[in-house]
Amino acid sequence: MLVTGQDMIGWGLLVLPLIVIAWAVLWLAEQTAERNRHERYLRFQAVLRHLGRDDTSWAEKMAAAHELRQYKEYRHIIGKIFDDGKVREEGQAAALEAELKDVSKSG
Repeated sequence: MLVTGQDMIGWGLLVLPLIVIAWAVLWLAEQTAERNRHERYLRFQAVLRHLGRDDTSWAEKMAAAHELRQYKEYRHIIGKIFDDGKVREEGQAAALEAELKDVSKSG
């Protein structure tokens, strides 16, 4: 039991480092997850850029389109960009404005 002051100090010196280590582990896990999300976003953007380039072959574009299946978290925006397998040309400004309005409402 914690009867004397020395007992309390001893337990404090044991528990405090454990709390700091636990906090550091949680912080590192959060930072790693954020870095992974950012790298995944950059790869998604690279796939979209690859699809939009005119100097790529049909096979490369097919591979890039297939790669979009890996990004389920961006499914809603992929649906807004493409219409029946083609890049939506008409109404681009209106679609972008609507998306920006949705973002401002969620913030």
